[in-house]
Amino acid sequence: MQSEKTFLPPNRYRLLWIAVAISMLAAMYLFQRFNFLGAILSLVGQNHSAVHPYYFFIFNKTCRLIINDFGSFILIFALFNERKYMKVALGVFLFEIVFLLPLYFVLKLSLEGDSEISSPLLSQLHRLIVNPTLMFLLIAAFLYQRFKEVRIP
Repeated sequence: MQSEKTFLPPNRYRLLWIAVAISMLAAMYLFQRFNFLGAILSLVGQNHSAVHPYYFFIFNKTCRLIINDFGSFILIFALFNERKYMKVALGVFLFEIVFLLPLYFVLKLSLEGDSEISSPLLSQLHRLIVNPTLMFLLIAAFLYQRFKEVRIP
């Protein structure tokens, strides 16, 4: 019988999930300037000029964060396949979307507006939040923990 802490049979679909996750992350990188809200408004026939530019900025950055983190979740799932790691990743994602993202929006929009170019401080905050940097740091921490568990008898 399979252990409770794993989701998939060992190594059966691991490479497929890793490929899906890397493809999602690569697509978000390649299409980072994609206008999600503009595409939705075009589909429903809404005039873009009726929407404030800040709404475009907030919606597009939020979509990018969610897709990047979902790709990172899939990668964590494929690499570790343990419920405890998924719980920690979910906690980091919730902290990121509930606290860090609104803080970034307030600082960015009040200090610089919706331009893509940021000051050095906000540029680093942008990389930490909108890019999957926190999730990659989390993967490194999980790998380190796994390495330490293997070495301890």
